[in-house]
Parts: sequence; C-alpha cells; structure tokens
Amino acid sequence: KGKRLKQAKEEAIAEIDHYRLQREKEFRNKQTNVMGSQGNLSAKVEEQTTEAVRNLTSSYHKNMESMMKKLLSAICDINPEVHPNFRHAV
Repeated sequence: KGKRLKQAKEEAIAEIDHYRLQREKEFRNKQTNVMGSQGNLSAKVEEQTTEAVRNLTSSYHKNMESMMKKLLSAICDINPEVHPNFRHAV
C-alpha cells in the first residue's frame, strides 16, 4: 500500500510539473506577443518624435534670421512719443 501511495505521489508530481511547464510556455508566448507589439509601438513613437524634432529644428533655422531682424529693429528704432493716456497737469 505504501509503495502504491509513493507511485501515485510521483505520478501526481510529474503531472503537475508537466502542467506547470505547459502553462509557463503559454505565458511566455503571450508575453512575447504583447512585448512585441509594445516594441513596435515604441519604435513608432521614437520615429514620430525624431520627425517632430527634425521639423522644429528646420523651422527654427529657417525663421531665426528674420525674427532676429524684426526684434532688433523693434528695439533699435526709437520713436519718442507722448503716450495717448498722458495728461498734462497744470
């Protein structure tokens, strides 16, 4: 009877190990599928970010000179005028 119990216990452990390995394999497959799609998403986000930075940099270089000229002309062209709200008190 003791021998039969040992044999049953060993068979149960073998079945449990087999089931555990099967479930772990399924889990790894699902994890790979999910992480694979995340990898694709991160690559797309990285590509979009690079494109946005490239566009901003080119826009900066294209408009910098004209904006500096406008800014300097606004600062350097001094036209002294009396403010419209100024009231001369006598």
